[in-house]
Amino acid sequence: MFGKTRKNHDGERKLHDLDSKLAAIGRSQAVIEFDLDGNILDANDNLLKTMGYALDEIRGRHHRTFMDPAEAAGPAYAAFWRDLNAGRFVATKFRRLAKGGREVWLQASYNPVLGVDGRPVKVIKLAVDITAAEQEAARREAERLDAEAAQSGLVEALAGNLSKLSAGDLTARIVQDMSGAHGRVKDDFNSAVDSLRQTLGQVLNSVSGLRGGSDEISSASDDLSRRTEQQAASLEETAAALDEITATVKRSAEGARQAAVVAGEARGQADRSGEVVREAITAMDGIRKSSNQISDIIGVIDEIAFQTNLLALNAGVEAARAGDSGRGFAVVASEVRALAQRSAEAARQIKALISASAAEVAQGVKLVGEAGTALDAIAGKVGEMDALVAEIAASSQEQSSGLSQVNAAVNQMDQVTQQNAAMVEETTAAAANLKSEAEGLGQLVGRFQTGQGAPVGVVRQMTARSGPPPALEGQRARLRAVVNGGPSEEWTEF
Repeated sequence: MFGKTRKNHDGERKLHDLDSKLAAIGRSQAVIEFDLDGNILDANDNLLKTMGYALDEIRGRHHRTFMDPAEAAGPAYAAFWRDLNAGRFVATKFRRLAKGGREVWLQASYNPVLGVDGRPVKVIKLAVDITAAEQEAARREAERLDAEAAQSGLVEALAGNLSKLSAGDLTARIVQDMSGAHGRVKDDFNSAVDSLRQTLGQVLNSVSGLRGGSDEISSASDDLSRRTEQQAASLEETAAALDEITATVKRSAEGARQAAVVAGEARGQADRSGEVVREAITAMDGIRKSSNQISDIIGVIDEIAFQTNLLALNAGVEAARAGDSGRGFAVVASEVRALAQRSAEAARQIKALISASAAEVAQGVKLVGEAGTALDAIAGKVGEMDALVAEIAASSQEQSSGLSQVNAAVNQMDQVTQQNAAMVEETTAAAANLKSEAEGLGQLVGRFQTGQGAPVGVVRQMTARSGPPPALEGQRARLRAVVNGGPSEEWTEF
């Protein structure tokens, strides 16, 4: 008896503890009891307040009173009660509908209560109202979804316009309505594209001018290179010709110097010949005088022969008068007369010869005098020739020296021209590279469309239609003047 009383007392204590625990739980949580079919058995004030019902309004009604009809009709709801009837508890967040359809969120656990046989007899739900937190989370989620939608719209707009930009279309703009930070991104993007479009428009004009200038420079460099090569070839030929002329003038100067020596020797010979002629004239004059003296002597001999002949004649007359005694004397006289006649005849012949010799000597004297005069004239002319040849030799020497200097200058000009030709070739190569780079730049920016007429890709056509920038026109004019051989200070000084 005492044992039974003690057991009852223990049971009451356990029930009291259980009631105390349930009361403690009920003060902080919403508690509701269901039978295994889901009908409401009881609920505490926390739950009633949360759901907006009085206990009489819900007692005996099914759990689906708090459910969304669509959710309650689903297979998951039936499986939910099957788990509870099997003794498995369920704990999670639940969305429920309070009185009037108001949304309520509960952090709850459905706990099957087991009987003495270990089988479920009812279900107790313990819940905490988390509606405010869930609605705030839902609001934030909605804002997040709205932000994601706006972000997606911005990203989509950016993707579409960036795709246009990648294709070279600089007319791309974001036209969709944006707000907040997305609106600032839209404005910044459109502003950046506008700035890029303006910049590439300026690049377009610059590429046009650069292409035109590079074409002009390349063409002018080609012409200048060709003309410089021609000038270099001409200077080389000129240098070779001047080398030959210099060598010829040197030979001429040497020949003139030798001619001057020979002319000096000829002048000396002419002077000596003049002296010889003058001596010959003197000798011929002496011969003439001797001939005159001989002629006088021959005259005396002729007179003697005449007188002898006259005496012989007289002696013959006297011998004839003497008769026989004078016969011998007559013979002598006859012989003397014959001798005198022969002497007279010889004297006449000698006189004739002397006269002829005197005439010849006079003619010789005359010719020798003329030869002397001619030799004097020749000596004078040879002297003049000697002076002229000496002057020619000096001039030839000066010409040879001057031509040597000219030849050295031309050779230096040839070297400088060769260097200039090499520099012009480098300039031509640089101009060709500049032209190639300009074409490459034109091709790079040619794929962009700025919406201002023709795209940059038609730089070549635009260059053909439009003139060069004003800044290049003066340089082009000076370059054309140099290439075409026109006046230029630099080339004039060169």
